[in-house]
Amino acid sequence: MVDRPVTAGETYVVAIEELGDEGDGVGYVDEFAVLVDGASLGETVQVEITDVGSNFAQADVLGDEFGFD
Repeated sequence: MVDRPVTAGETYVVAIEELGDEGDGVGYVDEFAVLVDGASLGETVQVEITDVGSNFAQADVLGDEFGFD
């Protein structure tokens, strides 16, 4: 059984480390993939988990990029 470290409705700050097949940003929470629609590679964003599947979660961006200009 896959451990799911996230729950729908929770918020996290994730670094977008790669892009998914459909262009979604992909970040990780405790090595669990989080797909973030509208996030770009290299961004660090605050997200809200919207759906949790067996091997990945989906999330929406809540906050802009964190970091330096």
